[in-house]
Amino acid sequence: MTYSSPANGPGGLQHIEQMFLDLPKRSDLSSLLHRVLDEAIKVAGADKGTLQRLDEKSGCLKIVASRGFAAEFLKYFETVHPHSNTTCAAALMRRMRVVVDDVSTSYLFVGTPELDIMRSVNVAAAHSTPIISRSGRLWGVVTTHFHHMQAPDRYNPTLLDRLAVNLADHFER
Repeated sequence: MTYSSPANGPGGLQHIEQMFLDLPKRSDLSSLLHRVLDEAIKVAGADKGTLQRLDEKSGCLKIVASRGFAAEFLKYFETVHPHSNTTCAAALMRRMRVVVDDVSTSYLFVGTPELDIMRSVNVAAAHSTPIISRSGRLWGVVTTHFHHMQAPDRYNPTLLDRLAVNLADHFER
């Protein structure tokens, strides 16, 4: 497999670890979430993304940060139910990364209104990574979206996993 991001350097494991070490004790939550989302988009080489927090009462995901999406998309996916036709809902339910390299052929999207929405905002692929702390607590999901279909080995998904774990651990502290 060939990945676009090395383990060290910009976009690498050391960079991700350092990002969390450099955070002020009381950093602005919105800024932190957008910084993490920007890093996820960069690591994946994606075009846009969303970061959703799990509402433990309802069991639904709620968008808390986004990049690159118009208001209509954000309104439609503002609250995602666990059994909806999305990669983020599947990642929530499975507690593992869900990769859809072509939304037009994925069982999650074919024949659904969600496919029409994805097409309307020029999304051809979506990869969702659950945000789970080292203790096992699920905090939410980060999803990277691509304008073009994706090859499965285009980037190192371990970097997204590390980013997600660091974010979840940050919130537990």
